[in-house]
Amino acid sequence: MTKKVRRESSYHRKTILQVIPSLVAGGVERGTLDIAKVLSENDYRSVVVSAGGPLAARLPEVGAEHIKLKVASKNPFIIWLNSCSLAKIIKKNNVDIIHARSRAPAWSAYLAAKATGARFITTFHGIYNFKSHLKKYYNGIMTKGERVIAVSNFVKNHIIKEYDIDQSKIRVIHRGVDHNYFDPSKITPEIMSEMQEKYNVPKGMPIILLPARMTNWKGQMILADALNLIRDQSFYCIMAGDISKHPNFAKRLQDKIMSLKMQGKIQLFGSEMDMRGLYGLADVVLSTSIEPEAFGRVVVEAQAMERLVIATNIGGAAETVEDGKTGYHVLPNNPEDLAAKISHALSILGTKEAEKVGKAARASAIKNFSLETMLKKTLAVYEELL
Repeated sequence: MTKKVRRESSYHRKTILQVIPSLVAGGVERGTLDIAKVLSENDYRSVVVSAGGPLAARLPEVGAEHIKLKVASKNPFIIWLNSCSLAKIIKKNNVDIIHARSRAPAWSAYLAAKATGARFITTFHGIYNFKSHLKKYYNGIMTKGERVIAVSNFVKNHIIKEYDIDQSKIRVIHRGVDHNYFDPSKITPEIMSEMQEKYNVPKGMPIILLPARMTNWKGQMILADALNLIRDQSFYCIMAGDISKHPNFAKRLQDKIMSLKMQGKIQLFGSEMDMRGLYGLADVVLSTSIEPEAFGRVVVEAQAMERLVIATNIGGAAETVEDGKTGYHVLPNNPEDLAAKISHALSILGTKEAEKVGKAARASAIKNFSLETMLKKTLAVYEELL
């Protein structure tokens, strides 16, 4: 009896600590939650450190723990204080691996890992621009992980080109989409009716959707110019994204739409929590970024929903869209090319060609960019170090 008690008390449940600035709605945040859930399901202890947010309440639901700490600050003194706090958390919770997903938290996590002997992993979620050696040094913390996860081959190539890094420690793991959730069969007539009313959709009008943050590099201005070139065609365009963070840009965009006298055909809306319903409403989904996306979750989510996707042929979208087969590529910052591709997509709606592209898009999302694959590959990286 005594021996049994000793074996149980000596059992160590492997513990993974993810560090992220906050847990608001977003692709990185949702990915953190997905990893937290699969860790718990596979007998790991899953802990997340962040400044909090709406998604934090979901962590206990998936068997994970949340520790609140303001880790988003870029102030060197605050980063050092956070590293001390993280070191205490690592020791108290007997953390095996600390996984950082953003630069400021990564500095604190790196210092804490050095102080405690915990293993250190990073995920390169984006392309971090720099114009000075100091900024490059700051960004370089994301290459200091014992394993560095890149969310696309585009990101991997960027890391190799710009940073002094041992290529053998890079692991490419494309961000994954839950194709069981993003499934067109889940869109009921009730959902469609609700979305049509919410977005003031004119009856029988083809819907063009650009779901993106309201900021210049996402290409909303280019889209407005492109739609102006085909203004005589039948369509209704929804630009949906967080307006509050960049109100000046949103105002300039609205003014541009009004100056083009396109306000009857292009409407701006805020963020949408029910993205599946919004994709279900759309006929054509766009990704018009004029700078490279690291991956581009919107593209794959829309593909899983069997929508016609048009995306600029740069960054991650060059990997997720096979031109003419699973969607269409378009030149960045080129209203004429974008107008031509949108016009083509509108012309084939309801045809066998559109159905073929939609089916191929969903098949590609399931085969190459599934949530299940992402989770399995991430667990495999943890196991490499354990």
